[in-house]
Amino acid sequence: MKLKGLFESTGKSVADLGIDYKGGIFLCSNNKLTSLAGAPSHVGGSFYCSSNELTSLEGAPSHVGGDFSCSVNQLTSLEGAPSHVGSFYCSYNKLTSLKDVHKHIAEMKGALYASDNPIKSHVLGLLLIKGVTEVYLDNKQVKEILNRHLGKGRAGMLMAQEELIDAGLEEFAQL
Repeated sequence: MKLKGLFESTGKSVADLGIDYKGGIFLCSNNKLTSLAGAPSHVGGSFYCSSNELTSLEGAPSHVGGDFSCSVNQLTSLEGAPSHVGSFYCSYNKLTSLKDVHKHIAEMKGALYASDNPIKSHVLGLLLIKGVTEVYLDNKQVKEILNRHLGKGRAGMLMAQEELIDAGLEEFAQL
């Protein structure tokens, strides 16, 4: 069900549907949502849409002042993710690649948690996201290389790329 559809089909308020939007925090987890259509475009606090049936982040807020959590869904891409966010939680999805992640998320004020995803390629874009403090991935070697080069911009990305290639991890060494 689409978030917008929850409101339209039931005629109920946000509170009646178990969706909490107090203090700038938007909580719509555990609602069997298949779409974020109808979500607010800006959330001053955190936005939680975990444990739904989302296959896309289209309709997500563009700016989230706090954390953004879309863990435990069916996501295969981070397209539609907020461009500005605190920490970003996307663990337990179906992400196989983080291709163009830097084109979706421009700035982060925290860590990116992407463990428990079958990520096999394209992680260098994480190094081009302004403000990322740490990256959590299942592949320990890739995680360590990326975290060593965070905050160094394009130069750090090129150093990480070289390390990944030298380690035989060419698929990861792509944007």
